[in-house]
Amino acid sequence: FCSWVMHSSQYQFVIRSLVTTLLQDDTCATHPLINGSQSVRFMSNHPNQRTMKAVGFSKYGKPANLKMTEVPFPHGFNPKTNIIIKVHASSINPVDKALLGGDLKMVRPVASFPHVISYDVAGVVEQADENGTFTVGEPVFARLFGDSSDGNKTPWFRGAMAEYCVAHISNAVSKPENISFEEAASIPLVGMTALQVLKTSGLKEGDSIFISGGPGGVGTMAIQLAKHVFKAGRVVTTASKGEKAEMCKSLGADEVVDYKSQKFTDLYSKDVSNKFDVCFDTTAESLDMAEIVKEGGSIVTIAGMPTLEEIRRIGGSAWILKLFLKRKQKRKEFKAAQAANASWTYLFLSPSGDDLRALAEHLQSGTIKAVLDGTWDFHSEDIESGWQGAFTRSFSGRAKGKCVVTMIS
Repeated sequence: FCSWVMHSSQYQFVIRSLVTTLLQDDTCATHPLINGSQSVRFMSNHPNQRTMKAVGFSKYGKPANLKMTEVPFPHGFNPKTNIIIKVHASSINPVDKALLGGDLKMVRPVASFPHVISYDVAGVVEQADENGTFTVGEPVFARLFGDSSDGNKTPWFRGAMAEYCVAHISNAVSKPENISFEEAASIPLVGMTALQVLKTSGLKEGDSIFISGGPGGVGTMAIQLAKHVFKAGRVVTTASKGEKAEMCKSLGADEVVDYKSQKFTDLYSKDVSNKFDVCFDTTAESLDMAEIVKEGGSIVTIAGMPTLEEIRRIGGSAWILKLFLKRKQKRKEFKAAQAANASWTYLFLSPSGDDLRALAEHLQSGTIKAVLDGTWDFHSEDIESGWQGAFTRSFSGRAKGKCVVTMIS
């Protein structure tokens, strides 16, 4: 499953409008005009009628559609290359809201309803793979990307907000002993996204980097990786003043711009010596970053409208995407960066066991740390302390770090 960090209301509006026009029926996840596949089905029962608790949705729409429900215990996957994880903790990401809202129907529809949400997980191996990569009882954490045997739709057992889930062995790694399951569950998407962006950007030791949205899940990882792993000489980010700004400084930011009272273009565009080798955009501000990037520098964004090339790269094949997604060279952000003699790239997260293992090593050594906004109880229906509170907090966009739901304390 492709992992998106979407912040563009324009993008979501266009997707919803097109899908609504084409499909009419919100319970249908695909259409012949999109990829020729069949409608969403309801999942098959476990051969032994075994079930588990899970948080999921039976139709696309608002967060209120999320419900605690009973779904079949995982089955129907390739046992040679997959493991069943007994979930101890799962974390929430912005892509979960996009998936719930139906914004990903044309790229990665769900296979059946109800569909289990969230894809970052930490737990212990309940059923090991037949290849012998993992052992029963082994603590692991993973991003549930799935595999080719899933087909072109995401099965319910790839969702992590449940008592059990299924991970492909290439997407799971052993949990560092020095961190909790809650901390481990917070890492996969944000950690790998930040790491892949920094590698793509060409950030080198001693370079300067500007990271927008420092207090967010990706931002907190990017600050730490840039400063402590890539050894950037100057790390600047944006945050509201007070607690969030102080948190960013504690993670390694040398400067924090109060975005509510200051424009980073006013601060860094006039003096060439103040400009940055790399700009990392998590807040859909990459167009403005062309004013503060150095000649020969790079801008990498994970927010706003994606490019047609990136959609194609992660599996989007719908012909209708061409009607509203521009190629990279036609984007105004690309042209602005080109005018500044810099590069501009839109990046989606790619599955990488190597990247997740690298993050595990950095966590084990204490080079980076998980940043949690809080933890919530999977088994509670309390709208504040239970699982619903975690989604409310995460989807509000006000969290400092990650929101994690705990299944086993």
